[in-house]
Amino acid sequence: MLRLTEIPLKMPEHTRIHPAMGSIFHGALMSIIAPASAEMYHHMTLRPYSQAVYWNERKHSALWRIGTLTDEAYERLVIPLEKVPALWLKQKQYEVTLGPRQLIGQTSFEDLAGQFVKADSAPAGAEWQCLSVMSFKQDGRYVILPDIRLMYHSLLLRWNTFSDTVKLEQDDLLEQLVSHCRLTKYHLRSQVFSVNGSTIYGCEGWQRYSFFGYDMLKRLQGILAALAPFSGIGVKTALGMGAVDTTIL
Repeated sequence: MLRLTEIPLKMPEHTRIHPAMGSIFHGALMSIIAPASAEMYHHMTLRPYSQAVYWNERKHSALWRIGTLTDEAYERLVIPLEKVPALWLKQKQYEVTLGPRQLIGQTSFEDLAGQFVKADSAPAGAEWQCLSVMSFKQDGRYVILPDIRLMYHSLLLRWNTFSDTVKLEQDDLLEQLVSHCRLTKYHLRSQVFSVNGSTIYGCEGWQRYSFFGYDMLKRLQGILAALAPFSGIGVKTALGMGAVDTTIL
């Protein structure tokens, strides 16, 4: 199952949340779960979860978001938080109180695919809102501007790695997706994200893409856009980067 969990955060007085704190929260999370789980995830190149912290303007609250792509990841990462009332952030030297856990999204790879394949009409496009800094890596270098090819490549990789049944591996699928998706609006700004003393450059903001081409291709674009909030996009999604919300149009 794909699950998207959010936990309200109560920060100490005179402190505030910042998306770059995602790596700090990840460290705190690894100290809570079973040592064997933390060791296993440490050695995984592509992890079955994403997490980030951000400020939600609508709820006027700091939130900790954890997306899990397998039942095992949910059980290893999220279930242990039921018994944890607060997180000690070692780097900040203060404690953050955790509010009631909220499951804001739940589906399966099969149901997600079926939702778009069986819909009366194909989606016309999607809007992508960055909740934390997004960046990509290509040919050993970071790419700070979101590129739809890199976005789709990231999502296809996660889908085909963690979906046990439905696979999206058709020949030239990535090329077809990219050539039938057009950027129509955007508002982006450069931003930096600190991870273990290193600075990664990326961007924040929002984008709108329109889909065109044959019917099933647009449905596949919708499927990938719907996956993004659970999986995150780009590099370091387990450490707080690449968190997004998407609206399918």
